[in-house]
Amino acid sequence: MPGEYEFGTGAKEHMEILAGKLNVLLPDSETWVCIKEGESFYVPANSKFKVSAQEVADYCCSYIDE
Repeated sequence: MPGEYEFGTGAKEHMEILAGKLNVLLPDSETWVCIKEGESFYVPANSKFKVSAQEVADYCCSYIDE
C-alpha cells in the first residue's frame, strides 16, 4: 500500500518486486533507488532499510541463511 515503511532483518534478505515499484533506501546509503517490477535487491543481515511506495506494489521477501 502507498506509504513509507522501515523494516529490520536478522538474516540476509532478497526482495523481488512482482508488480509496481518501490523506492528503497538501503543501509549505509543516502540515496533512494527505484526498484521496478521484475527487479530485485538484497539487504544485509542485521540491518534496517526503508521503502516508499507511491502506488500499490507486490513483493516477495526471501530470507537467506548463510
